[in-house]
Amino acid sequence: MYKILLCEDEPDLLELLVDIIEMKLPNCQIYTAINGLDGFIWSQKENFDLIITDHKMPFMTGAAFIIGLRTRENKNKATPVIMLSGHIDSKMRQELKIQNVEFLEKPLTADDLINLTRTYLI
Repeated sequence: MYKILLCEDEPDLLELLVDIIEMKLPNCQIYTAINGLDGFIWSQKENFDLIITDHKMPFMTGAAFIIGLRTRENKNKATPVIMLSGHIDSKMRQELKIQNVEFLEKPLTADDLINLTRTYLI
């Protein structure tokens, strides 16, 4: 069973993403966080096979969460990350490029999410 951490601050979108992943990838256990800080706390407690995070979230952005993952002691220092955002600029891509991060721009399709997720889990 694969373990995925999903960080998204919009409750409806979080529920939709969980439903999509559970339907298409039934061999996954999904943990959820509603902001980057909660996601970082989860990353201290559990080992994940993949982390999917939104960028614009309260308390800690997705970029800050990823930087924390890569620079602070935790169980997911090298875990692959998929960042979801409608606001990904070239500067952010460059800063996070060396840190095993893929980007999916919103609005995204279920197929885009599942196909990219599968590349890390299968």
